[in-house]
Amino acid sequence: MYQYILKFRNPESVSEMASYPVTFQIPTTDPLTGLLSQAYFRHVLREELIDQSQASGDPLSVFLMDTDGFLEVNLAYGRQAGDEVLVGVSNILRETLPETAAIVRYGGDEFGGVLPDTRLDDAFTIVEEVRRRVASMRIDAHPDITITCSIGLAVYPANGSTDVDLIREADQALYLAKATGRNKVSLPLSDDRMITKTSHYTRTQLERLALLAKTLGRNEASLLREGLDDVLKKYNDQLGAAPRE
Repeated sequence: MYQYILKFRNPESVSEMASYPVTFQIPTTDPLTGLLSQAYFRHVLREELIDQSQASGDPLSVFLMDTDGFLEVNLAYGRQAGDEVLVGVSNILRETLPETAAIVRYGGDEFGGVLPDTRLDDAFTIVEEVRRRVASMRIDAHPDITITCSIGLAVYPANGSTDVDLIREADQALYLAKATGRNKVSLPLSDDRMITKTSHYTRTQLERLALLAKTLGRNEASLLREGLDDVLKKYNDQLGAAPRE
């Protein structure tokens, strides 16, 4: 495990701004998965990636991901099986995310990452593929174990200009994904595109939508678009000719 030395200069007084160096070491990687440690990940996001995005003017997407039902796996199959699940999830993240991504084991069964130069819509497509692969993942020693994941997204600068803001927004989106059926990707709460699902559909409809998506092996967004297309076709005579896309 590599150690990274952080250096801070703390002001002795506000008026004089006298300072002295303070250093300490943090682990850069998680010993089980080999992904970044939470402390180092936050440091990289705060001190490097956000600054780079600000300088270039390119967007930067952040996600947090929680495995659904992980505690039940640990209780039913033991900690070693749980560790195999975590390693499997970390491998999927490495294989699916672009090489430029910074990936973290955020703690316990929670993961996350930063996707530099990535718009929110593109980030959604990428992490949706992660969600799909996790849902179909199997552990050789325990082929009957199935696991899913819930993911929350945020994007710089629309959802925040600091690591604290972005992590908070992604965490709130993650909570929404967990609260509305799990095994899904949620956009930031501040994104207007969440209004359709969170405000106009009942909980029962959301749960049935999640079940249908799982049964068909499709994502919920595509099913909602299919439903909208059917509505537009139904009332096509009142809309006139559709604009060219």
